[in-house]
Amino acid sequence: MPTKSLNTKKIIVVVGPTATNKTNVAIALAKELNGEIVNADAFQVYRELNIGVNKPSTGELKQAPFHLIGNVSIKDKWDIKRFQKEANTIISGIYERKHIPIVVGGSHLYVDALILSYDLDSAPERDNSFDNLSIDELIAELKKYDTELVDKIGKNHKRLVRALQIANFTSVKRNHKKPIYNPLYVLCIKPREQLYEDINKRVDQMIKNGWYKEVSSLVGEFHNYNTLNAFKAIGYLDIAHALTHPKSIVDIEKIKRNTRHYAKRQLTWIRHHYTNVCEYRQNNLKEIIKSAKSWVEE
Repeated sequence: MPTKSLNTKKIIVVVGPTATNKTNVAIALAKELNGEIVNADAFQVYRELNIGVNKPSTGELKQAPFHLIGNVSIKDKWDIKRFQKEANTIISGIYERKHIPIVVGGSHLYVDALILSYDLDSAPERDNSFDNLSIDELIAELKKYDTELVDKIGKNHKRLVRALQIANFTSVKRNHKKPIYNPLYVLCIKPREQLYEDINKRVDQMIKNGWYKEVSSLVGEFHNYNTLNAFKAIGYLDIAHALTHPKSIVDIEKIKRNTRHYAKRQLTWIRHHYTNVCEYRQNNLKEIIKSAKSWVEE
């Protein structure tokens, strides 16, 4: 592989909604391109979370070099700023080894912070400027960024505040520094009906694989679990609440619905944010590998 390609800091970024086989695609690309995989999922980084975040299996982790998988405890602080710093350091090492970095994950704000070099040095831990606004004021503000999202959220004050924090962050912080990478995006997609069906099946499989037991163990070990960032991963608080309240049951359909909504938001983000995209449609892996090889070597 020509050194020239590495000197231009080319990087492959595998993105897409949940349940679209991003990990498998990243592994295949790593094998073919002498690559190393950098995880950009905000929750797979926690060592105690496994089943509910669909962390790569032991077998998958043996197939290619992985970074930022299970390397921090849920007791530790992990945020977008720390991710950006550590991922940049890891990628520098990958280039030194004359390998190709392959970033993969569904946390697209993390992906953008890395690839587009967000200036996070002066970013606040949390923007509280929206907390005291009324619901009508929040809706008016959010409409400036995303009218479709307003319709989806409705009149939920907490969700409106969070959406505005994200929208404001991405608008203000993007491109404050010159991007240091030249990305090729591989977008993993499926027809929507198939995607939603696969999400439902995957949640059922997580339950069969022992998700309740995993959460029960975490609740027993971390009594302040409801304050931990890790428990923001879809489903964990729902299961924890049911396990700690005898008259409650886990609303599996709610977890499935929330996951489907998350996948829809992921896809909307991708469609509006990325250029230079190859689409992996679940049946064209050889074509994706060929395109990626050609791009890396040009």
